[in-house]
Amino acid sequence: MREDVLRSLADRATSDRAFLSGLRKAPEATLAAHGYALTAEELATVMDLRRRTAGLGDGMVAALLAGGLKDRAGSPPGRPRSPGGTGPARPRPPGRGRSRGS
Repeated sequence: MREDVLRSLADRATSDRAFLSGLRKAPEATLAAHGYALTAEELATVMDLRRRTAGLGDGMVAALLAGGLKDRAGSPPGRPRSPGGTGPARPRPPGRGRSRGS
């Protein structure tokens, strides 16, 4: 999932009420009209947010999105840790599997 695309969508939805309204009423048509080409996973995220906020007004949804953007600003997500917890996980070199006793 592309964080920058979802952040761009949320940012636009907080600043452009007509876009937010269209996104809530006809998400696929609104996204296409504004040049967004989402992956299936990204579209599913948008549709899930739409479903979860169906009972809220546009102003409340815009405020929630703005708060989420503020909370998510900063560095990108970290890399997964190794099983021993001593550093970033790295794949084993080819042909170097676990020993037979493990």
